[in-house]
Amino acid sequence: MTFTGIVRGVDRLGRIVLPKKMRLAMGLNELTDPIEIYISDGGIVLKKSEGDTSVAGDIRCLDKFGRIVIPIEIRNLFNIVPQIDSLEIYCEDNNIILKKYEPSCVFCGSSDTLISFKGKKICASCLNELKR
Repeated sequence: MTFTGIVRGVDRLGRIVLPKKMRLAMGLNELTDPIEIYISDGGIVLKKSEGDTSVAGDIRCLDKFGRIVIPIEIRNLFNIVPQIDSLEIYCEDNNIILKKYEPSCVFCGSSDTLISFKGKKICASCLNELKR
């Protein structure tokens, strides 16, 4: 897995902008290349369609701004709320993977009782440990 550290919000229409560098690396052209959208291993997978008739999910195209609409059924399945939730974006095996972003402590990975310090998330337990 190659995590790029990219987190993007979902707009009110359920769209997310795919980073330009990622679109170029995957060879995706806006408006013309069909993209398969399906679920695998707890994430949303975007894959350039090869013209197969045996598509596992929906087929969509990017708009002229590099956005793609995540189908409402998938948004509901992952409990993705437009204008509130964000998605992590990374590439894996010639696919773009989207997962709901869940902030966690930079030290231990916990998501319990997080506070922000200089743009980083720290849990209460690690904060107490740092105070000592």
